[in-house]
Amino acid sequence: MDTMTPRVLLLRFGGLGDLLAVLPSISYLRQTMPDKKFTLVCREEYGGLFKDAGFVDRLVPAGGRRTAALFGGLSGADPETGCWAESFGLAVAWMQKPPGPSLEETLRSMGIPKVRVIALPAPLAVPVSRFFFDATASFIPGAGANPPGFDECVRLSVSEGAAASGRGLRSGVGGGRGPFAVVHPGSGGESKRWPLENFLEIVRRLADRGIPGVLVTGDAEERPSFSGPLEEGGVPPGWTWLRRPELSGLTAILAEASFYVGNDSGVTHLAAACGIKVLALFREDMEPAWRPFGRTRVLAAGTLPEIGVDRVWLALREENVF
Repeated sequence: MDTMTPRVLLLRFGGLGDLLAVLPSISYLRQTMPDKKFTLVCREEYGGLFKDAGFVDRLVPAGGRRTAALFGGLSGADPETGCWAESFGLAVAWMQKPPGPSLEETLRSMGIPKVRVIALPAPLAVPVSRFFFDATASFIPGAGANPPGFDECVRLSVSEGAAASGRGLRSGVGGGRGPFAVVHPGSGGESKRWPLENFLEIVRRLADRGIPGVLVTGDAEERPSFSGPLEEGGVPPGWTWLRRPELSGLTAILAEASFYVGNDSGVTHLAAACGIKVLALFREDMEPAWRPFGRTRVLAAGTLPEIGVDRVWLALREENVF
């Protein structure tokens, strides 16, 4: 198989934040190899953002029969998987930890002549997104005298369909006009969540200043202990509680917002990728590697409850969001 074949296989497993950590790398590849066709193996519900934005041309769901062969689940000769990988001239995989020789060997055995598996070292001295970008750029140097730099590759564009969905959601916030905030109090892990009552106090203070906004919650926040206080007290006038929004619509809302406040979560990484001001609340041990890129300010402490409401409020004032 000629490595000049115009098809490239990209592999990234994990959640939304994990996928967004390789956004700069994928954007770099798209910009430096505009003649190639990119297929991305990832969780399909998240990969749609990359396909809609034009970063990749095709998605293959992680965990399907076609990808099971990568981990020894199926023979390469399986009639349903066939030799689907043989049409790729290059494969790039970004991994959280070294997978051993099996993944690279499997990709090569499937007929892909050029394979690069990039794994995170331990310890990591730079943010995950920056490490992956630098490793990708060193493996595939940019064409021309001025290849795109990291900061040129961190923006996620919004498709027309997503923008239309976002306008519908936006219409109920502040009359659909003027600046507005987005607050997301959730995260995948309990230890990564700032107390809900603190978020609600920030929302109240913003509302008192006449700043409308959207309070976003997802599936992880649907348990009664979390959603109960919201259902009982609601949100102040000018604010909308948006429960489990479609990812495309949420992306469009974030792209139009003036600023965002949230925990260490996939939605926080998504807000950063949309290019808006982000105030992110992190545990100190997670911040060095997983801080979002873009216009992000991080407040960190040993535990999230150690970050006081007044500290967050002061940071918002210093960022000139009101």
